[in-house]
Amino acid sequence: MIDLTLQTVLILVAAAFAAGFVDSIAGGGGLITIPALLLAGFSPVAALGTNKLQGMFGSGSATIHYAANGQVDLRRQLPSALLALVGGAIGALLATVVPGDFLRALLPLLLIAIALYFALKPNMDDVDRAERLSPFLFGLII
Repeated sequence: MIDLTLQTVLILVAAAFAAGFVDSIAGGGGLITIPALLLAGFSPVAALGTNKLQGMFGSGSATIHYAANGQVDLRRQLPSALLALVGGAIGALLATVVPGDFLRALLPLLLIAIALYFALKPNMDDVDRAERLSPFLFGLII
């Protein structure tokens, strides 16, 4: 069990609000929450699990909102959702067997690589409206 000071809790709350703001605009709030949780002393598995739990509520509420407005066809997205569930379960199982020190060293490198990819990717603002893959095939490849 981690003994958190009031100052640490307040910093984590600020990080959570910043991550929620980033997620509401473009996604990627985990780039804020995971390092904050690791710096607060959480294990890599606890940091990843906490991040995924909060992300599930954010994604779930957004999905409900968009579906209620007719912007998402839930039946068409169900196969991708099932693939995400299977992938998440496999990832969670792997996180429990991979040594914590390895994850602690790897996570910052992965987060930096992801941030650089999105910061430097050309044509990030282009909108491609032609569907090249079905949602299921796209989910299977990912």
